[in-house]
Amino acid sequence: MNKKILTIFLSLIIVALAVYLIIDKTQAETKISKEETINKALEYIQNNLATQGMEVALAQVYESEENPLYYTFQISALGQLYDIVVTADGSKLFMDAGIDLNKKIDAKADGNFSTKEDAEIITEDGKLVVYLFTSSTCPHCEWEKPVVNEVISQFGDSVILKLREDTAEDQEVYTQFGTGGVPLLVIGGKYYREGSGENFGKDAEKEYLTKYICELTGNTPEDICIK
Repeated sequence: MNKKILTIFLSLIIVALAVYLIIDKTQAETKISKEETINKALEYIQNNLATQGMEVALAQVYESEENPLYYTFQISALGQLYDIVVTADGSKLFMDAGIDLNKKIDAKADGNFSTKEDAEIITEDGKLVVYLFTSSTCPHCEWEKPVVNEVISQFGDSVILKLREDTAEDQEVYTQFGTGGVPLLVIGGKYYREGSGENFGKDAEKEYLTKYICELTGNTPEDICIK
């Protein structure tokens, strides 16, 4: 081999080795243990994602390879189990890992709502119940609340609005229809949507809400539902 080429080749090897050692040293300095990573994730979930009064506990930790890029564990909250994935360096968190390919997806309706087929309509004292789950720190919730209130007010006492803000009340409804986000709007257990209707605008959002509520109340009252 030409001496000049050999010199260049050896120089490249030395540079590559130096870079590798620097990267390896940096990773070693920033690496935290599996226990520390999972505890960090649990603390974040409890302090930032759990609603007021909700206790989050570690249910189990799944086995992982010797040098994993992430850890998978399970938490329990209000009687429900959730799978969580956290990167090994403790920088990224992913909720409810995995997609069940055998699970039937509810059909979509106007306004980005989902609709449950053959749903048992939620009523109280013969009145339709609408749930709105929100957080006091959520700007999208602040947009949605007055729109929902305005629509519900048209129906008088024939519809019950249950606003659940920063509380674990009716959490079984929240976990049945939501995936962890707010606002979550559940109309009689038939129509539901996670997220606000901001993209559609207030007029369209009111139209969607009125249409679904009228359907579930049997077009009552007529002056609102039949025009």
